[in-house]
Order: sequence, then structure tokens, then C-alpha cells
Amino acid sequence: MKNTRRRHSSSLASILSIAAVLVMVGLFLTVMLFGQKLENRLREHVSLVVLFHLDTPEPQIMAVKSALESKEEVKEVIYYSSEEGLKEMTRDLNQDILNTLEYNPIPATLEIHLNADYANQTNLARMKVDLGKEKIVREVNYQSGILEQIEANAGKVLIGIGALALLFVLIAITLINGTIRLELYAQRFIIRSMQLVGAKPWFILKPFLAKGMRMALWSILVTLPVLAGLAYVIWVFIPDAVALINMQEIGILAAIILLFGILLTLICSYFATRKYLRLKLEELY
Repeated sequence: MKNTRRRHSSSLASILSIAAVLVMVGLFLTVMLFGQKLENRLREHVSLVVLFHLDTPEPQIMAVKSALESKEEVKEVIYYSSEEGLKEMTRDLNQDILNTLEYNPIPATLEIHLNADYANQTNLARMKVDLGKEKIVREVNYQSGILEQIEANAGKVLIGIGALALLFVLIAITLINGTIRLELYAQRFIIRSMQLVGAKPWFILKPFLAKGMRMALWSILVTLPVLAGLAYVIWVFIPDAVALINMQEIGILAAIILLFGILLTLICSYFATRKYLRLKLEELY
């Protein structure tokens, strides 16, 4: 009776540990996917702003715009005329600048956004140099500090969650091994008798692998509601997060978590049982 309670409590600990591992793996994969898409969106919002000389004819500016739009790395190019810039500044300052200065001091600009794969320091710096060589261009600027923050923060988050996921995997492996070993110890003489009458290792392994499969399925049943609850919390605090991940990607993540849980328990159960079956008779006591 005491051994039965001990086995049950050990199995429960293993199930909860595996569930914790699967939650961490799910969080890791979700953050990796969500973080990558969020990073891509932020990269695409980083703009390269081209300021033209005041006397630049609009057809020349539009020619530069068309040339930029034909490039593979460019997602979009937005043109702001000097008149639009003057209206915006007049509205912001609540002052008639044109009457005060008697000329429009706001230059025409192009706001360039690159595709996420190309929105990095190297490409932006290269484009800045290339555009700066144009005679009609007065100045070129981009937000280099934002890119540095994006790259640094994304890496730190993934490293932190990955380390936690690895820690939980190690804990789960230890507990699964302990559970299987306790089960084997309780049935050690039956197993030895089966070996003596010629039972094949696979015949003895099957019930323990089945136990591992059951633990995996129970762990998955615990994991899915937890992940669903966490997804709801994320949706409440970050409503836009739903738009970044589609149902197909959620299905793929769920399948990966399911396969990982089953493989983790089966592999641990297999090696723990195989090692125990190789013990000598005197080592069973």
C-alpha cells in the first residue's frame, strides 16, 4: 500500500513536471514565433527619411521614388510634398509660417520602409550613403538606435525562456526516470522471472512504455488549458498579438508540443527500463 501511494505520487510529480516542460516549450515556441513577427513589424516601421533641396522639381523626386520602389528590399516609399509638410507644421505650431517667413521652409521628403529581411543597420547605412550622393538630396536620416534595441531585446528574451525550458526538461527527465525506476523496483522479481523464462526485452519494455505514453497524454491534457489561459491573458493585454499569428501556426505549435511530450516520455521510459533490465541479480536488492 505504501509503495502504491509512493508510485502514484511519483507519477503525479512526473506528469506535472512534464506538463511544466510542455508549457515552457509552448511559451518558448510562441515567443519565438510571436517575437519574430513582432520584430519584423518593428523593423518594417523603421524609416529612412530623405530630405530634398527646396528648389527640387517634383518630377525628379518622383523619379527617385519610382527607382526605390523597384528595389527588392523596399516595402514602400511614401512621398510628402513641401506643401503637406507646411500644413502639418502650421497645425502643430498653430502659427502661419508662410506669412512669417514669406517662403516655405519645409522640404519635400520620401519616407522609405524596407522589408523585414533587409531592415538592418548594414542595408540602411548603405542606402543612406547611396541616396546621399544624389545632387537633389539635402539630407538622409534613419533611426539606428531603434534597430539596436530591437536586436538586443529580442535575443535576451529568447535566451531567458530557452534556459528555463532546458532546466524544466532536465527536471522532467530526472522525475520520469525516478518514476519508471520505482515501478521497475516494485516489479523487479516478476521482471527477473520473465527474463529467466526467456521473455524478450521488448515484451518487458512494452508496459513501461505504455505507462510513459499515459503520462505524456495526461501531461498534454494539463498543458493545453494552461497554454489557452496564457493565450487569453496575452490577448487581453496585447489585442494586436492575435493578428500576428494565424490558426495554421497555432495548429503547428500544438502538434510540436504534442510530439515533443510523447517523444520525451517514451525516450526517457525506454532508456530507464533498458538500463534497469541490464542489472545483475545481486543489484536488484
